[in-house]
Amino acid sequence: MCVEDCLKTLAVLNLSLILYLGSAGGVKGQDAGQQTPPTPPPSTGTSSSAANGEPDTSETGRRFSGGITLSVLGFTLIPGKSTSVTNTAGTVTTANDTTGSSSRIGYGLIGQVRITNHFSIDVNPLYRRIGYQFTNSVTATTTTVLNGITTSTTGIITTHSDNRAHLIDVPLVLRYYGSPRRPRGPRWFLEAGGAWRVATGIRTSTDVTDTNGINTCCTYTAATPAHHSSVGIVAGAGFQFIDPLGIHVVPEVRYTRWENAIFDNLTTTMRGNQLEATLSLSF
Repeated sequence: MCVEDCLKTLAVLNLSLILYLGSAGGVKGQDAGQQTPPTPPPSTGTSSSAANGEPDTSETGRRFSGGITLSVLGFTLIPGKSTSVTNTAGTVTTANDTTGSSSRIGYGLIGQVRITNHFSIDVNPLYRRIGYQFTNSVTATTTTVLNGITTSTTGIITTHSDNRAHLIDVPLVLRYYGSPRRPRGPRWFLEAGGAWRVATGIRTSTDVTDTNGINTCCTYTAATPAHHSSVGIVAGAGFQFIDPLGIHVVPEVRYTRWENAIFDNLTTTMRGNQLEATLSLSF
């Protein structure tokens, strides 16, 4: 009897152990089937707009940049002009004529120093070629009376000069950008400041044709400018584009009012109002 009771007790214990282990295994299987979501990585300080694919508007550009500029003038530096004056006796007529032959294309360098996200200082030295042709004609009429016969004789003396020079223009402006720097987006700007101009390398070739039509060529005394240098006031506006390589493409329209004309004599007068379009590439 004792043996049978012991066997029955062991059977009950084994069944209880099997039921307990089966229940524990089911709980583990259920837990294994449910995956715990991964813990999000810690924040790295990147703005939410950048995470959403929007452009970062923070200022990340270089403080100093430089490049090259092409300038195209809206009007020639020296316009054509003619005058004619006859004396009261009607015997002498003086005519002056100027024909401009300046290049409207200029080129140079540009440098920029960024002060804040919106402001920078820009300097843009430019080289230009200027020229003009000036002709002075004096027509004199001489009247003689011989044996009651009146005879009029007309003689013309013409002086022609060809003048060439180099101009260096140096605008220095404070530029305001309408928005902070965007790595690949355009932004507009306004600018204002001053400019300095100097004339160098003045060359003149002069020939004279007398009343008999004989031409004498040439003398090479350089023309004397009214002013060797001048200052001006500058205002402008434009846009800045940045390509994927980081090159700044800057188209601009600029106005300059010059205080003095470098060449200013008779019919030769340089324009005081200057309008130009520029295209700059900087790095």
